[in-house]
Amino acid sequence: MNPANPNIQVSSMNVFPQEPIAQISSEQLDRIVRTLATSMVERDSLQEILDAMVNAVLVISRDAKILRVNQAAGDLLGYARQRLPGMAVERILVEGKLLSESCMTEVAHQGAIRNLETWLLGVSGQKIPVLISVSALRAPNGNLDGYVCAALDISEHLRLREALRSSMENFQAIVEKSVDGILILSEGNRVAYLNRSAIILLGRSEDEMLGLPFGFPMVSGDVTEVDIIQKGGDVGVAEMRAVETQWRGKNALLVALRDVTENVRLRDQLRQLSMEDELTGLNNRRGFFLLAEQELRILERSNAKLVLFFIDLDGMKPINDLLGHKFGDQALVETSAILRRAFRKSDILARLGGDEFLALTFQLGDDSPVSNILMRLDRETAHNNARPGRMFQLSLSIGLVEVSRQQTYNLEELILEADAAMYRNKMEKKQAVKGATAT
Repeated sequence: MNPANPNIQVSSMNVFPQEPIAQISSEQLDRIVRTLATSMVERDSLQEILDAMVNAVLVISRDAKILRVNQAAGDLLGYARQRLPGMAVERILVEGKLLSESCMTEVAHQGAIRNLETWLLGVSGQKIPVLISVSALRAPNGNLDGYVCAALDISEHLRLREALRSSMENFQAIVEKSVDGILILSEGNRVAYLNRSAIILLGRSEDEMLGLPFGFPMVSGDVTEVDIIQKGGDVGVAEMRAVETQWRGKNALLVALRDVTENVRLRDQLRQLSMEDELTGLNNRRGFFLLAEQELRILERSNAKLVLFFIDLDGMKPINDLLGHKFGDQALVETSAILRRAFRKSDILARLGGDEFLALTFQLGDDSPVSNILMRLDRETAHNNARPGRMFQLSLSIGLVEVSRQQTYNLEELILEADAAMYRNKMEKKQAVKGATAT
């Protein structure tokens, strides 16, 4: 089933049903008949009344001869008004005598024909599309005395109708071939129309949606992202936009759905790259600060404490200088693996830059005390260095600072304090090495 509605028209994002051609009202024609039937109107006055009418009016005898016309009829057909009386009516009808006889016969039996779409012939033989209404003129005794015909030029209406039809076809072609999903939501956010792409994106059939409330509440101007089911059952993401429109003369919403799954994945990757160290996969400085600030805000509302570790990889320069940067990168990757094994998944780990690392752990009571973390760091470093065929050994200098709720703190200052503690640890190790060498 094609979901396109054949009555849809679009102009500047407005969707509306095709409007009917303007018609000659029954009241207009009846007034003309009453005027012609009365004997109180003089001949000249009658002509003035007819000439004042906007529609073309022709008074026709029982034997189908034109008796009288108004100025609008002469203008429509291109004749001087005085030339038309006495002319056979079939001369101005495209289908000639057949239409004339059939038309008059029907009027004689039914009393009137209303709004018949046909053509008249102009003075140069051109076809003029018109809407015609014909009523019978009867004598006081009820006998048929003639006919009165009112004609409305519908050339402009037909031109507009053709333009609208063309717009409709263009709209349907664009909408049905669009990769974007298009829906029309009528009153109550009920689905009044949806194209094939919308069916595919939403993973539901036309029968499951038409006439039913749309699953997502929408108002004009909304832009939101919703989950969609892709081919193969994977969950994707669609951007959904809503704008006001008209549907069958009533306010409605036009909703456009666009599959942005790849864009969202790329956006997430870029966000991840902006917060993640490319070499080690740990947080970078920016990522660490974003996450650590959240932990500090949590600390303000708890009785726990935070411990910030500043970890430096010893001997990084000799590794780079003697073995090359490939081995230097390997040392950084191995260090990040040691940190992952020594700390919990909930702890925040980061490579600050170069050979410097940070770790922030949130502790409640004796939960994973600092001494246990330091023991795990020593153990994991030793296990790493014990692997066969190694070209270098890893050594870590560590400084830390503990923060509780009662203390005032600034993250930059805490890092500087932990850095100073790390430097003291590095100096102590160097002094210990010198002392051991001296003995």
